[in-house]
Amino acid sequence: MALFRKKGREDAGEPAAEGGAPPATEGNGEAPVYSPERAARFFEHAKTVSETGNHEYAMQLWLSGLRQDPTSMEAMEAFFRSAGVVASEEKPAKAAKEAAKVVDGKGPVERYLQALLAWGLNPLDATAAVRAVDAAGKLGLGEQAYWMGERALAIAQRDRKPRKDLFVKLMESLAAVQAYPLAVKAGEAAKQLDPSDGELAARVRNMSAAETMTRGGFDETGQAGGFRKNVKDLEKQRLMEDADRVSKTEETIDRLIDAAEADYARRPEDMYAVQTLTKRLLERGRDEDEQRALRLLTKAYEETKSFRFRQEAGRIQVRRARRALVKYRDAAEANPGDAQAQARYAEAERKFLEMEVAELLAAVEAYPTDLSLKFELGKRHFALKDYEKAIPLLQEAKGDPRFRAHALGQLGHAFQAIDFVDEAITTFRQAIEAHRSTSDETGMELRYGLMAALQAKAEHERDLASAEEAEKLASAIAIEQFGYRDVRQRREQLKKLVVDLRQGAGA
Repeated sequence: MALFRKKGREDAGEPAAEGGAPPATEGNGEAPVYSPERAARFFEHAKTVSETGNHEYAMQLWLSGLRQDPTSMEAMEAFFRSAGVVASEEKPAKAAKEAAKVVDGKGPVERYLQALLAWGLNPLDATAAVRAVDAAGKLGLGEQAYWMGERALAIAQRDRKPRKDLFVKLMESLAAVQAYPLAVKAGEAAKQLDPSDGELAARVRNMSAAETMTRGGFDETGQAGGFRKNVKDLEKQRLMEDADRVSKTEETIDRLIDAAEADYARRPEDMYAVQTLTKRLLERGRDEDEQRALRLLTKAYEETKSFRFRQEAGRIQVRRARRALVKYRDAAEANPGDAQAQARYAEAERKFLEMEVAELLAAVEAYPTDLSLKFELGKRHFALKDYEKAIPLLQEAKGDPRFRAHALGQLGHAFQAIDFVDEAITTFRQAIEAHRSTSDETGMELRYGLMAALQAKAEHERDLASAEEAEKLASAIAIEQFGYRDVRQRREQLKKLVVDLRQGAGA
């Protein structure tokens, strides 16, 4: 059955900011009915949010999507990546409290997600790791259980005080999803901690035999395709291992693409088949691969109207355009006196920015509450000197504390560009207060912006107080970074301006 249906634009909007309704249940209220379409919208938004660096919120979105479709391996792995960042930033307690609201409930899916959350924010906790594997097994998520089982086994083995009961539990959970090779390893680790446990030794022997029978196909002797099916299972496991490798050889990538192509040919309407194939093609990265990925994503978007496909296609086009822009830039830098080369680069840069604007406009339309997208769109309008469009977007974006200072700084420059000098001064002051640090690169840039705005006010309005404040800022910047931009020249101009204004006031 296809995992997605054709749907209208009204279904492709942004998911709720937090949580996500739990899966509906069938007749007796026991069997959950998942919604891959709804999950896809959460996953799509989570990916965008994680790219902005807001991993705490991304965690909530990944979990919300997994609540609608816990079978997604890609989303589960992405959740762990975001959780790992949050855990490393020493704020897991706050993140856990917020994310717990998303996975509240007592059903098997909720218990699975609660286990993921507990382990994700405590990545070295062996107990949490084993519980996550067990929860995946109880949902029948064999691929997820195997992926987590490998990592849980390694964590349990590295523990300062390895626990027999954890290895036994891990063995049982892995055996339940027929991951016998890993289950045997967990059992052997438990045996080493208690060699006197004869019952455990017998269970491990039996499991080892089960592994051998399964690996050899003996458990399906007499059944149609018994040995053939086992060969396919081994090939599937090999492909899974290949996919997990960070560094892949050309042969490995080709093998993964062949498998993804075959899977897509069997189920071309399946969203995960499309995602997997495009991901593999982009990993190889040939020009023809990118073109094929674009066609696949465009077709998927036309059929489903799911914006995630439209967005990914846009990213590929922007990536290709950026590579072309680099060539123009390199030619311009290599020939600074060549007017044609400079003009070609300027025109290519303008067209590239316009392309980015078009992509971001579509994203803002699809996700109207995502301030990170509005921030990026505001920056692009500013770069194109379209300040009238940049200002409202930056004003909205400053409401997000993640980039409040940066949005205010850009807003200050935009106000100054349209001669709203008083507004620029006020905005730069707000940006400095929001950023707090004055000595890092952003802090220096904000103080420089305030200095320039004050200088403009002093020159246009012959305002002594603004000139004096601007001079102090120029002096402070020069003390910290003597060669910062044109601050030395600015300082000299301001000193002269202060003297002139004081003499005029005295007269």
